[in-house]
Amino acid sequence: MNCEEAQEFITALVDHQVSDEERSLIDSHLKDCQRCQFSFEQEQALKREISAAGARLHAPAELRSKLLSDRRIFPGPERSSGSWTERIFPAWPFPRPALALALTVVLILPILYFTRTAIEPISLAALEIQKKIIDGEVSVQKASNPDELRKWQIHAVNGEFAPIYFDLSAMNVQPVGGVVQEIKGRKMLVTVYAGNGLSVTCFTFLGTEEDAPKIASVFFDPDKKMKFYSFSKDGFSAVLHREGKVICILVSNMSGDELLALVRAKVQPS
Repeated sequence: MNCEEAQEFITALVDHQVSDEERSLIDSHLKDCQRCQFSFEQEQALKREISAAGARLHAPAELRSKLLSDRRIFPGPERSSGSWTERIFPAWPFPRPALALALTVVLILPILYFTRTAIEPISLAALEIQKKIIDGEVSVQKASNPDELRKWQIHAVNGEFAPIYFDLSAMNVQPVGGVVQEIKGRKMLVTVYAGNGLSVTCFTFLGTEEDAPKIASVFFDPDKKMKFYSFSKDGFSAVLHREGKVICILVSNMSGDELLALVRAKVQPS
């Protein structure tokens, strides 16, 4: 089984809808393929998240009342006997599965959307800050020299941690400024690099690898014994890695592959 075939079976495997023979084939492939194993784990995590959200969320009473009283959805007069399904389905021009799907979309998906947005990881917020910096919506304190900028940033977080710096001078790229942002009660040190037509921003904050988004691709460097998480959004590439208790996210207008190669070359294991 190759990767393309395995991807077609992953959702069915998560839903326990594969035969014993198919399960044996895909299990064998997943043991040898880290990429497909990661896709399988993502699919499992997504299903758990949706199931958990569905279990704890309910449509607001006002919304349920409006839907149940809408004669376009539930036509015909009410009768005193019989279940609500018996009153609804005979008058409904579509098959029952279609009605069930429509109700699911109307009642559940908007709630899941807002829930998912609320629990969006801090790493994705870094890309939103990058866009605001470029658009001029976030003011950056200009740096006369890197040492002064570093001291100011450390002071801004009461010395709890220090920004991770990259020597990009060989690329004619230098730190030009910084800013401190607070996301979900956590302070994030932002260092902006510029030069040679490149835009590179380093985001440093206290955290764990759990802060990496689920959409990220994971790359393990056996020489440095470190994991790198590569992801992108709104035209920006990002690479996350951990150094002790500090998380660093490098965001750039470079391609994802170029940025990943740069980070892996510059990072030195602690």
